[in-house]
Order: sequence, then C-alpha cells, then structure tokens
Amino acid sequence: MTNIPTSVSPALRHALLAGAAAMACTPQFALAQSTDRGGVEEIIVTAQKRDESAQDVPIAITALGSDQLKSAGVTSTVDLKAAVPALNITTGTGGIGLPRIRGIGATGQGPGIENPVAVYVDGVYYGASFGILQNFFDTDQVTVLKGPQGTLFGRNATGGLIQMSTRGPDFDWNGKAEIGYGNYDTVHSAAYVSGGLTDTVAISLSGQYDNQQDGFGKNLFTGNDIQTNTSWAGRAKLLWKPSALTKVTLAGDFNGRNSAAPAFRNFTTNALGQNVPAQIEALGGDPHRDILADVDPYMTTRAWGTSLTVEQDFGSVSLKSITAYRHSKFNYNFDPDGTTVKRIEVDNHLYDKQFTQEVNLVSEGEGPFKWVLGGFYMHGNAGNDGSRTTGLFTFGNNGYVEDYNSIKLDSFAGFAEGTYSFGENTHLIAGIRYTSDKRSLSAYDVSFNGNVPPAGLTTISDTINEGKTFNKVTWRLSLDHRFSPELLAYASYNRGFRSGTFITQSDPIVLLQPELVDAYEVGIKSDLFGRRVRFNLSGYFYDEKNIQVMQVISGAQTVYNADGAHIYGIDADLTWRVTSDLRLFGGFNWTHARYTDFDTAIITTPYPLPAGFTIPTGQTCLGTNGNPYAQLGGNCLLIGDASGNKLQNTPSFTASIGGAYDLETGIGKFTLAGNYYYNSGFVGSPDERVKQGAYNTADASLSWRSASDNLFIRLWGKNLTNEFYWSQIGASNSGDNGTYAAPRTYGVTAGFDF
Repeated sequence: MTNIPTSVSPALRHALLAGAAAMACTPQFALAQSTDRGGVEEIIVTAQKRDESAQDVPIAITALGSDQLKSAGVTSTVDLKAAVPALNITTGTGGIGLPRIRGIGATGQGPGIENPVAVYVDGVYYGASFGILQNFFDTDQVTVLKGPQGTLFGRNATGGLIQMSTRGPDFDWNGKAEIGYGNYDTVHSAAYVSGGLTDTVAISLSGQYDNQQDGFGKNLFTGNDIQTNTSWAGRAKLLWKPSALTKVTLAGDFNGRNSAAPAFRNFTTNALGQNVPAQIEALGGDPHRDILADVDPYMTTRAWGTSLTVEQDFGSVSLKSITAYRHSKFNYNFDPDGTTVKRIEVDNHLYDKQFTQEVNLVSEGEGPFKWVLGGFYMHGNAGNDGSRTTGLFTFGNNGYVEDYNSIKLDSFAGFAEGTYSFGENTHLIAGIRYTSDKRSLSAYDVSFNGNVPPAGLTTISDTINEGKTFNKVTWRLSLDHRFSPELLAYASYNRGFRSGTFITQSDPIVLLQPELVDAYEVGIKSDLFGRRVRFNLSGYFYDEKNIQVMQVISGAQTVYNADGAHIYGIDADLTWRVTSDLRLFGGFNWTHARYTDFDTAIITTPYPLPAGFTIPTGQTCLGTNGNPYAQLGGNCLLIGDASGNKLQNTPSFTASIGGAYDLETGIGKFTLAGNYYYNSGFVGSPDERVKQGAYNTADASLSWRSASDNLFIRLWGKNLTNEFYWSQIGASNSGDNGTYAAPRTYGVTAGFDF
C-alpha cells in the first residue's frame, strides 16, 4: 500500500487548484438569496442562537444546502467528507459512523462510547454511533462546525459538530417524489409531502426505500454476495402555531438497514500464514472486492425516535425547549479471523436508549450585551444483549461465551454565553459550562461448555457493578473585529470535554478516562470582488489529553487511553459565483497530528516473528493461543511507545473542488454538476504500520428540469474513476485487515415536485 506523503508541497499544489466548501452555520439556519444575482448568496444563521450573517460569526463552519449536496454527490453522512475537507469519516464494522474533524474523532465504538464529533438532527443529539449514518433525501441543510463545542449545545463535543436539518411542515401544500435505478441492481424511491391542515396546524411526511440487490463482491467460500444493502426511513412532523409568538413541533422518525457487511479482508497473510489476496486470485476472484470467510457477514440496524420542540417569544427573551427519546439496535455477525476455519465467530447484539431534555433562554434586546442561558439533561442506557463469541478458541467450537452488560448515563449540564459589543465592529464573547456525567456499569458473562458430559455446563459469572462520576468545567473565549464590510478577523480559545466510560469489551473491564482538548484558533472571513468571491481562512492548534484509542484483540474491540497529542493546521474555504449560471466551491485542509506521550501503545509485529525478536520480560503477545514464536501469521501485539507518531484516520491533507453550471433552453434547464475529492491517506494503527494510501474520487451528475419547473431527470455517477480505498483499516492479532468503500456506482433518478 502507498505511504502518506511526507512533504506538504504536493498538498499545497493541490490547494492552489482547490477552493473551499461553502461557509455557513450551525443549527437552524436559513439561506437567503442575495439581491445581486452576480454575488454569492448571503447566509443567515443562528450559530449563536440568534439570526446573524454567517460572515459575522467568529466560528469555522461549513454548510451545504440541498442543491449543493446534490452538486457534490452527497447523499448520506459518509459522503460528507468529499465536500468538507476538514472532515474524515470512516466506518466501523460496516454500520458505525466514525467522523473525525481536524484529527479529533473516534477510532472505536461500543456501549457508552460517544463520538467526540457530536451529531444532531433537528436539534436532537444522536448519542449512538450506529445511529448517525443518515440518508439525506428530506434534508434541507447539513452544517459542520469545527472545533470543541459545549457552551451553546446540549452535549459536549471535543472535535466539532454535524447538524442535519430536515424539511419541516409548511402551511402551503408542497411535495416531491422520485424513483431511480442504478448499477448493482439498485432501486430507489422516496417521497415528501407537507401542507396545512388548519390555519394553525401543518403536517409533513417523508419516506425513503433503497435496495442494492447485487453485492460489490462475493464470499468465495460460500458463493454468496457481500456488501448488499437494503435501507428504509420515514419521518413525520406536526406543527402547531397558535400565534406568531408560539411554535410547537412534534416529530417522529424510524429507519432500518439490512446489509451483508462488514466485509473484512486481510491485506496479506492471515493467522494461519495464508496469503489471502493470492487465495482469492487463485479462485478467480477479485482481491479488492471478494473475501474468504467461513460465515457470511450480516448486519442489521433499527432505530426510532420522537421529539417535542417548543419555541416561545416573550419579547425581550425567547425560550426553546427540545424533549427527545431515541431507541437504537445494532446486530452484526462476521468472521474476524481472516480464515475459512471456524477459529472465531462474533455475533454482537448492541442497543442504545437515550432521553434528552434541553432548554435555551436567549436575550432579544438591542443593547451592547447579549446572552444565552441553557440547561441539558440526558439519561442513557447502552450495552450488549447476549453478544456471543464461538469458534475453536471457545471450548474447541463446542460452546459459546455471551456478554450481557449495561452502561447507564445520567448527565446534567448548565451553560451560559455572553457577547459584549465595543461599538459596532468589535465583539468579545465568553461562555462557560459545567457538566456532571455519572456512569453506572452492570455486567456479567454466560458461558456454555459443550464438552462437559452429559449435556454440557453453563456458567454465569458474578455480576460486576461499578460507578464513576466525571465533573468538568469548560469554556469559550472569542474576540472578533470587522475591519470593513468585506473583512472580519477573529481569535478564540475553547476547552472541550469528552466524558469517560467503562469498556466492557476488555477483560478485565477498564475505566476509560475523559478526553480534554484546549483549542486555539485564528481566522478571517471575507467577501471580495463585489461579493462574487467568498474566502475564509482559519488556523488552529489543539492540545489534546487522554485520547481514546481502539484495538481489536481476538475479534473483541477494546479502547484505551493515550496520554496526549498536539494537532495544528489550516482550513481554507472558497465560494465563487463566476456568473449567474456558474457556481464553484471547494476547500482544503492541512493537519499535522502527532502523539506527544504514548508509551502504552499497542505495537504490532507480523508473524512469523523476525530472527532475534524477543518478547519483553513480563509481556506476552496479546490474544495469542499457544507459543507465539511458532505462529505462522497474524500479528504479535505488545505494549510499546508510539510517541511522535501520527493519529489514526487523520489525513495530512484533503481537498475538494466542485461546481454547477445551469443552461436554460427552450425545453427546460440543464444542470451539470460535479465534485472532486483528494485524500492524502492516513494510518490505521498507532505504530503507523498499517496505512491507507492517497486516493482521489470524482462524482458528477447531469440534470434536466422541465420549463414548468416541476419535472426532473438526473443522471448521476459516484466514484467515477472506480478508485479502490478502505473505509476502515487496522491491525489485530488476526492480521492487518479492513473493509472497503463502494466502487463506481451510477444510475438515473426521475421525479416531480409541486
């Protein structure tokens, strides 16, 4: 595999060709068209809980409206990385989203592990990492906020925030519907409708169904397709607006997915010393897309939720309350050992339940001082419900071990932020937050040994009950000054906090310490050349402590702490309205992310161990069964020093450039859109031994919309160069392995709206 570039010079050459993605906002914003069709659209945001121009907000943020999502080929959460260069999204076990912004994110997942990049949908926090992978059919806007958040949002976030705003009820009846077909025998259908039931009550309904019936590859051992996918989703909203000052929204949603995933494959040899790609080629398969496993992977997700949002304007202050409940389940069965021998088989059953309540009180006065007060409560319950491990290493393939555990969370937080204006052009912002997170663990195992006569022996372990409370004060300081109507400069200091938790996958169970990030940032926001060009630039330095790092050992995933890391880099964003019909957008990010102190890292050495290799006294190769010096393949896992090494899943450089061109004709409007994305690659293990090389993707579409503006047909293609790259990589005692991203896909979509 190719290495990550060691020089930034090629990256800077890419930067000269790439602009930066459209700047925007945080939750609940609206796009307002400029009165000058030749200029970039003005963006009105509520990033600080009140309406402001995005160019006046001293935060690095990127927003994509529905049109730009289509232009960039972004149809789901995973696609966002192609339009937001500071964001990298990998997937764990095929169904878990692991977003990372500027080097801060999660490599692991499991009960009680919340992602440091928080995800909100319509203001509701999604704590389950297997619940954040969303389709965007009924999405109005997606915003990405970079850097630690906490003083204005319900849940802490050390890396940043992704906010998805879906279409809401309108009193004027409108709707849309579409159907489509693509390669891999993929069918698509979706519909949305909204309108007023009375003068004060409106409703909206949306639904989506997708079915990819042919897999991206095959399991050559069983002959069955892998990487097939069927998904569905629905959402309903009921709006009651008894007066101009009161707004009540009741919402409910559900989604599900069935997939032949995760498609793990060893890069080279497996635990038996067999060269897996060579085996696949010998059987006439494609080592990029096919696998060899004694069981077919299978994954299901189910989620539903409801929320009640109440907004009340009292004149001098406004009140907003969001009450929500979510319930998610994630089941997956796969072979993690890289062989066709039944050594290890994992059948996991995870659940996540959460209740959240957030209240915001916002001043609406015209004076020099403005303020926001807020409170947040969350009760969560996540765990394993009989997750089972079988195979030769479990009573000689004549028995099983099941995990039952529950990690409960009771979180209380209060936050406040004030803005003082020194005249019209200078603003000082100060915010503070206090968080108290109480974690409670209950866990036990059930083992069945079928080798004990006459009918086997079932053993139930003692129940482990533990608790821990994490209390922390975090803050935000920011100073901005507008030098002219076209130029704003700002500097900020934020402290972010990510709660600790118990890691039930470890044996014995360990307490994961909380992460802490001190983030320093400076930036400018500018509108140039008569508002035709919008250019924003930011530089940052992060000091991160107690980084949470993932490692797979014998098919079980554990997470542990690294002492610290330093991260610094730059983001640049550009939007250019070349003409009224041609729009260009793009961006780049350069990040230098290194561990500062990490002498407890898990270091991997491939088997067979090299001549003269000695296992340190007091250690043994983790997860090894038998004599490690006699192993033929896989990896020896030992504790070592990774100080100075790169953080996982963090590209040194990413860039994107895209655009859309409209052509008006007598038979309607044609729109040609596309997006190019470059990723310099990243490492998948603290020792930097497993790497994803640099890769490029290109997406494009050609749309026709009728002269009546209500019928459309769109030809689309994603990953048009058919680039092969991994969506997840890692090193375990079973070998170096990963799951791959989608190949070239294309199709046609037709529909209407009114």
